[in-house]
Amino acid sequence: MSSASASGSAQINKRLRRHTKSHSNERSTGGIIDNEQYYHGLLPRADVRLMLKENGDFVVRMSEPKLGEPRSYVLSVLTDSKLPQEDGNAVKHLVIHNSQKKYWVDNKCSFDSPQALINYYLTPAVQKDETTVIHLVHPVPRQSWELEHDWIQIQKKLGQGAFGEVSMGVFKRKGMMKGITVAVKQAKLEKMGKEQIKEFMCEARHLKTMSHPNIVKFYGVAVLQEPLYMVMELASNGALDSYLKKNPQLPIETRNEMILQAAWGLEYLHSRPVLHRDIAARNCLYGDQKVKISDFGLTRPGTLYQMDLTKKVPIRWLAVETLLNGLYSPKADIWAYGIMCWEIYMSAAEPYPGMTPAAVHVKIREGHRMPIPGHVNADIQKMIQSCWLENPSDRPSMTDITALLQRVTGIPRPNFNENPPINNRAAPKAPAPPASPAGVARPRMSNELPQAPA
Repeated sequence: MSSASASGSAQINKRLRRHTKSHSNERSTGGIIDNEQYYHGLLPRADVRLMLKENGDFVVRMSEPKLGEPRSYVLSVLTDSKLPQEDGNAVKHLVIHNSQKKYWVDNKCSFDSPQALINYYLTPAVQKDETTVIHLVHPVPRQSWELEHDWIQIQKKLGQGAFGEVSMGVFKRKGMMKGITVAVKQAKLEKMGKEQIKEFMCEARHLKTMSHPNIVKFYGVAVLQEPLYMVMELASNGALDSYLKKNPQLPIETRNEMILQAAWGLEYLHSRPVLHRDIAARNCLYGDQKVKISDFGLTRPGTLYQMDLTKKVPIRWLAVETLLNGLYSPKADIWAYGIMCWEIYMSAAEPYPGMTPAAVHVKIREGHRMPIPGHVNADIQKMIQSCWLENPSDRPSMTDITALLQRVTGIPRPNFNENPPINNRAAPKAPAPPASPAGVARPRMSNELPQAPA
């Protein structure tokens, strides 16, 4: 070690000894910080900003993983509520340094625990001190969708997902008389890249705001420790593509109902508005005779998204404009919905059979489209073909599609009564089991669909 480094280390140790004498008696909670409601574990910055509303609102979280760097506690506090949510300057993120069992955020004072540090900055005298490094006012507690690992019992592995194992388990939070059988996505951060972690939390961020019978039901995420858990309803028949492959003799009426249910779910997403960006049979579940759209890792808010063309994408489900310039809109989701309809009628066969992804890319740009099976209703055939029209504005909307399918199948539109989704609500002291999902019905439109060229 250089003399300069040794001198710096000695100065830090000297400072710590001096401040230990001043603040070792600060009130502490005595337990681990996991027991504090203002501690949110591995919650990322994007979710933190959504929780903080007023200046002085704060949370404590664990730093995001960086290769070769140790984890630290981070104190995140809102300092300028007038700035828009996407402005990173609105929130101040202070690393809580730790050495020799002492914790500090600046060089003026140190404490025996992170809790003692928080208690000190919440004292009236410090709150009024304009020279203090940070002004804390209100600790933001965990939300109803932030779960504890103790509430979830893993029972058996169901399969392997994009982030890690998917298991069946039982979810029983405090106040629930009976546990709920659920599906649990598990994610180990050391096995995930930064982009995968972003997708995992992005999926949770979107699902917690949604409530519809044809969208997978979300109970919450457990992020206080690893592995991370995402807890969702367990679909009795699993992934839609697997169910179709196992049941090739499904009657045409069942398949018609499947594409209608998926259309209701996608119509709901577009009404919010969000872009799913990965509509496919593999990303839907099937249970209790209902299709439920799932896998929201690529979902983005709004009606337009520019994709990074260097990223790996599912070529066989991409619209022609996405292949050309990476552009996503609701009409790109509708193209993918048409591909999924083809999958449903073809028992989850791979789209563009016998073609490589590179060949698919070329053929789509040249105008090639898959033939629709002849046993499919003629109006539904035209609907699927219209999903693949080259000009996005010529394709139907999801409201057009649901109206047509309701007419063709004779299946009436359910009364999608709206219930509040699991959102940024503080967890109640004795919560009841989560409510049944529901959604917002959009008004019917004309049954007319754009006509695909013969």
